Amino acid sequence: GLDNATAESFDAMFNVFVRAPFFVVQAALSRLSSGGRVINVSSGFATRPSPMASMYSMAKGSINVFTHSLAIELGPRGITANAVAPGWTRTDMNAAVRDNADIVKAIEADTALGRFGEPSEIANVVAFLASDEGRWVTGQVIEASGGYKL
Repeated sequence: GLDNATAESFDAMFNVFVRAPFFVVQAALSRLSSGGRVINVSSGFATRPSPMASMYSMAKGSINVFTHSLAIELGPRGITANAVAPGWTRTDMNAAVRDNADIVKAIEADTALGRFGEPSEIANVVAFLASDEGRWVTGQVIEASGGYKL
């Protein structure tokens, strides 16, 4: 949370979730041709922040704005830019939450589909955006959360 944040933890968070995606995209631009795709990973926390995840929410919100900016900048080159914003997904990143039965029960109660997502379900959204069928989609942050907190 905010009370425990340090300059070091802030820098580490933004290095991983903001700086790295920015420079990866920059490096990839010379290799992307018309019809190319940029697909960033955001989070549901970017639009529904938690008091204990303020830095993470800020970082992922930055990815949303970056994605919108990229869509405008890269559109004339025929390159789409989108982001996928996963909700609660069974990954090692949230193992502490995933392994707490009370928290899992509360999250599942707040999710329209009543469960955590699977990594493959997030990958399917990414695959759509990368496919020919996704060529008309740009500048979007697509939430894949099973209807969390609707």
